[in-house]
Amino acid sequence: MTAEPGLGKVGEVPLRPRPFRSARPEPGILEEEPPETPIPEQAWPRVRADELVTLVAHVFAAHGVPEPRARIAAEALCHGDLTGSPETGVAELTRVHLPLLKNGLVVPHAEPLMIADRGAAALIDYRRALGLWAVGDAMDRAVVRAGRFGVGLVSLRGIGPFGRAGHHAARALPHAMIGLVLAAGGEPGQPVNPLGMAAPGGAYPEFVFDLDRPGPEAAGLTLLVEVLAGVLSGVADHEHDTGLLVLAIAPTTLRSADGFYRAASALFGSMLGWEGGAPIRYPGWREAQHLEQCRALGVPLAGPVRRELDTLARSLGLPPLSSAG
Repeated sequence: MTAEPGLGKVGEVPLRPRPFRSARPEPGILEEEPPETPIPEQAWPRVRADELVTLVAHVFAAHGVPEPRARIAAEALCHGDLTGSPETGVAELTRVHLPLLKNGLVVPHAEPLMIADRGAAALIDYRRALGLWAVGDAMDRAVVRAGRFGVGLVSLRGIGPFGRAGHHAARALPHAMIGLVLAAGGEPGQPVNPLGMAAPGGAYPEFVFDLDRPGPEAAGLTLLVEVLAGVLSGVADHEHDTGLLVLAIAPTTLRSADGFYRAASALFGSMLGWEGGAPIRYPGWREAQHLEQCRALGVPLAGPVRRELDTLARSLGLPPLSSAG
């Protein structure tokens, strides 16, 4: 495994860093918000966001995941709950991730193997590591390389389920970079979120776009993802494996930070408006609002999920989650 320098020195001063991770798959570039109607989450009890992430990290660590990896994995898993998509959040802890750790299909201490290192690009086999950590680690490596070369590309394989691609793409945002994640393959019966992109929004919330598997009419897009994520990583030679392409682009290596900030502000500002009395927003806007609300008021959790987490906490000798508000 090739060590990467610390990430704190990457690139220039961020244009407008916001600690935001997106989860919700979007049908297109623009979206029309539904009318204000009560939703089930509004009646769910809330828990503190930091307590939720910490508990999930403890659960992963108790199953052999090293503590730094466990924290990154917990943040990736909880982002669905924090951004308004609880169906892709901690509900998957006992349904997807813990069973894979228990049966050995995911190896908690797996060390990545650097297969090829070409400066701006690398190919890494993560050797069945926890995907929630591995894809974030790959993006961090891509960010380091983009800080040196303007672009950083990591092709990877050998990981378990990784959650939402948009969350991992958004790890590039605090460094004022554009992030892209493409994924192909995966375990049978485990859906793969094949595309996620994140870009600084200038004066507006970041653009964070998630795409679930496209329909049959999008054959070209499907082949694009399969070539860049599957063929390039060599995942076709590994049964039931997931291959990904993780890309970070540093815009300020090509143009001034001020010029990029103004252009991004103009682009995303032009997408905002109203239609039929409803606000029009782009992917990332509503998620950013939901994240701020969860941090201030707590994270809504459905009763069965809350009870599962409390049971896990007791099994580890930890107190149950405390209610917020």
